[in-house]
Amino acid sequence: MSGGAMTATGAGGKRVWLAGAAIFVVLALGTMQPASAQETTDAAAPAETAAPAATGGGMDFGDDSQPFELGADQGIEWRSKEKTYTARGNAVATQGDSSIGADTLVFYTSGEEGSFDRILATGNVKVTSGSSVGHGDKGEYDATQKLLLLTGNNLKIVSENDTVTARDRIEYWTGRNAITARGNAAVVRNDTRIFGDTATLYFAKDAEGKSKLSQIQADGKVKVLNNGQTIYAKHFAYNPDTDIALMTGDVRIVDGQNEYRGQRAEIDNKNKVSRILGGGQRVHTFIKPKSNDNQNSGTNGQ
Repeated sequence: MSGGAMTATGAGGKRVWLAGAAIFVVLALGTMQPASAQETTDAAAPAETAAPAATGGGMDFGDDSQPFELGADQGIEWRSKEKTYTARGNAVATQGDSSIGADTLVFYTSGEEGSFDRILATGNVKVTSGSSVGHGDKGEYDATQKLLLLTGNNLKIVSENDTVTARDRIEYWTGRNAITARGNAAVVRNDTRIFGDTATLYFAKDAEGKSKLSQIQADGKVKVLNNGQTIYAKHFAYNPDTDIALMTGDVRIVDGQNEYRGQRAEIDNKNKVSRILGGGQRVHTFIKPKSNDNQNSGTNGQ
């Protein structure tokens, strides 16, 4: 078969399936943190909001104890010279509760049995990881970095309570169980809107072993719309379990006609307690008085 090609096509328009244990290794992503992911995250995170350690679950793109399935409407082709599998036409690679789908999927092997170096997905890309579903025009997975990139137009991730969008790209960091949106990133969670140059969602396992969101972080020119308040800062972190949000770096909170400024702020939504601190600098609060027109109006009415 050296230098040749093997093609599987469906008879009568039936979908072609390729299943087995030999070609799922690339999707059985481990928990080792790549150096580049560590550098990227640490550069964005302030000391007060260090990212939680990877605990599995959120970024599990496969389990090597489970079978792997690759399906395509137009056929699956193996090229031994190029060492590639190509699935065309509504192609979907599935393992466990994770999948990658696209118009075309290409798996680049290293030559070793059961090993892939790279996956390239093009056209209507859809990535499912636990309860999160990501969309893009192109997807590329690098097994060395354990990184899946989504690029193109209308980049979006939808999960149970959150919708994340980005202009430039969405990164699935498998070792850190994190998803990062870059370029005009936005997170919509219930009635809260979070904007920043980047936004990162971290995942962990709950008591039942299911993946759940453990933290939302935004960095850069951060703007948060929450309960009638507009918050500006350089860094933002939110814990959905405690319902506490922490903002640092030139914090400015606009609440109606009132304004608060400091270097650090904490909002405890559960207990309805907010704090703003100076971080060694003076804290400023601006409370606008009632207008003279309102006061005069009340006097005239007596």
